[in-house]
Amino acid sequence: FISAEASVKKHYHVIVLHSHNTWLCVWFAAAAFLVPTMPRFFMKATLFPEKEHDYIKEHDNIYPEVSSGLKAAGVINLHIWKDGLSLCMLVEMKEGCDLSVFGEGSDYRNSSPRVVEWEDKMATEFHGGWTQIEEIHSSDNW
Repeated sequence: FISAEASVKKHYHVIVLHSHNTWLCVWFAAAAFLVPTMPRFFMKATLFPEKEHDYIKEHDNIYPEVSSGLKAAGVINLHIWKDGLSLCMLVEMKEGCDLSVFGEGSDYRNSSPRVVEWEDKMATEFHGGWTQIEEIHSSDNW
């Protein structure tokens, strides 16, 4: 006799298999590895006209202080896509982190004058700032 239960606990997927008096816990995620689902945030912005090339060039040469500051703030992955003047950014963060780690007065902003320079430059010379997009569906819950 084998019974199975599936549940989600603390962002991990678990299947518990019961066979007679033996309990087996089989943890699974993508590619059968234990991988927590991380907080992720999707943002949008609009590039100022004629700034597309310069924006890409700047991101090809991101300040090392910005990269290290983002990692220290809990960013695991950050991706930016462009469609004409529209920008979309996906930020994946460590468990327990959220976008508040980037705000004025945050450790990220205070980590280096170059971080403040970068963030101010992006928000004034290239676009008017990022707006968070609400997630309304995720296959994480299937």
